[in-house]
Amino acid sequence: MKIKITKANRVAINALLDKINGKAYSHTAFHKHIFDLAESSEVRLEKFSIAKKDRSGAIACGMSGGNVLKAYKYSRIVNTYTIERGSAAWFLVSIEKFENWGNASKDQLILTFAQRDIAISKFTAQFSVQKIVELAVETRE
Repeated sequence: MKIKITKANRVAINALLDKINGKAYSHTAFHKHIFDLAESSEVRLEKFSIAKKDRSGAIACGMSGGNVLKAYKYSRIVNTYTIERGSAAWFLVSIEKFENWGNASKDQLILTFAQRDIAISKFTAQFSVQKIVELAVETRE
């Protein structure tokens, strides 16, 4: 599966989610969750100073359901979904349904090695590190 995340494909994404989730509805994903993940991931790539031409291959994972109270003792049906950055847009590449007993996991952005290196170099260019000064230590005998 590979569906471009655009407003034009909103109906197709919701239809796929309906097919996967069946009667489950309360804690499952719908197109807004996936669109929000794509948008927030794009913002994060921007904050890492990764140029648009270098963003291809980044992956983001999300989970529906949010947090529940500690006293919530029932399982619930949730979705995990994975999106991947193409050359110009994000694509939905995977959706799964499963039973969860706790809180949803946080969204995760996974960079390629090249993207990691770009982010680290841009970050470290913002500061310098002090030189180590050797202190003269007096020895007593």
